[in-house]
Amino acid sequence: MQTDPTKIFPPIPAGFSLPFYYASANAIWVYYKVSPEKVAPYLDNIALEPALFDGQAMVLLHFQRYTGFISNLLSAVNEVQLNIVAYPTVLAAQAPAISLADFLAGGEQTKTIGAYRLYVPADNPFAAKAGNELFNEPTFATTFKYAVPDINDPAVQSWDVTCNDPNDATELIFTLHAPARPPGLTTSAMSPIMQYTRDPQGNVFAYTWNVFGAFQSALLQGGGGATLTFGGSRHPMRAAMQGLLDGVPAVGMQTFETPPVGTSTRGYLVQPEA
Repeated sequence: MQTDPTKIFPPIPAGFSLPFYYASANAIWVYYKVSPEKVAPYLDNIALEPALFDGQAMVLLHFQRYTGFISNLLSAVNEVQLNIVAYPTVLAAQAPAISLADFLAGGEQTKTIGAYRLYVPADNPFAAKAGNELFNEPTFATTFKYAVPDINDPAVQSWDVTCNDPNDATELIFTLHAPARPPGLTTSAMSPIMQYTRDPQGNVFAYTWNVFGAFQSALLQGGGGATLTFGGSRHPMRAAMQGLLDGVPAVGMQTFETPPVGTSTRGYLVQPEA
């Protein structure tokens, strides 16, 4: 017997439409193994279980910058997501026990294990509103400072991302540094990516992010050169991050960059002077 769709699909809020099509995206995901006891308070009384890798839970820090074409404007967004890697309790029998290496390679094809949002800062107020109203994300507006590698600036050899306090940009929530090409970087197929949040009634809300292209993924030994430092912000995201990740080495990372759709090449003189 099929379920009434009105009980599965909440109505889309007025003023929005789905799907949202990304024009471009450039992103990094950094994974950290922590004890299950550390993440337990964030999943208390939620119908989600932490996905375990070699007996350890996983915290995922994700930074993305993306654009979208919208009628008479080009929307540009920088966004961070702090997540616990988890799966719905009702789907526990489907969630595979999988190694981190296989997970990063895209081997989790049940698409049960996903990213449960704890905090989602973004620098575009409309994107923060859309994330909250369409996907129940715990978004807030803030600012960032970053320098990241991309095809137009190959001289940049690391990801450096700072998230500022939303009320005082001189105070920081965190700064991430990660090498652009750590040893062992290989192509992987992660899409679609499962995402989990909670609606206002506390129900688990699930959706996917479909990324049209290949990822680059690597296991990191001894942190792999990735570092995470914390500022003096009083925002609860800083306290949560520091409590979960202070002194914890990164164990894996992934990156993605949208393939270019065109190029402008070097010009030349049609009739140069002799």
